[in-house]
Amino acid sequence: MLGQSRTGRGVDINFWEVVWVVFGAALFAAYLAFLFIVLVDIFRNESLSSWSRAIWVVLLVLLPFLAALAYLFAHGQTMVLRNARGTRPDPGAATVPVSHDPTAQVASAHDLLRQGAITQEEYERLKRHALEQAPGPRPTDPAAHPPAG
Repeated sequence: MLGQSRTGRGVDINFWEVVWVVFGAALFAAYLAFLFIVLVDIFRNESLSSWSRAIWVVLLVLLPFLAALAYLFAHGQTMVLRNARGTRPDPGAATVPVSHDPTAQVASAHDLLRQGAITQEEYERLKRHALEQAPGPRPTDPAAHPPAG
């Protein structure tokens, strides 16, 4: 019969037992997600050599929690930058916050370059775009040099 134990009594399920099982399952899922994030970052980390990556992976297999914490302390600061760079839809799609001041746009792009969020080529493209969008006449503009006469 469904819901009956071998002794013939009904199965007693305590509410708090269910709460603890659900809580434990959520913690285990978070732990697995944490290990997966660390594993993905190990392979995204360009500063690690192949041997370093192999050692980190072996440590994650043998001592998963300690190795993940050690990696987090050793490379946690740069994980944020790699994650931000990895979630961008297009590597060439770095944009400067919208501002009508080309000086502010170039300064913002320079900050992104210094943080490592964009490459030198992206910085040059953003700078060129900001200067092209600047109001006022440009030296190559025919309107900048009215005809004499």
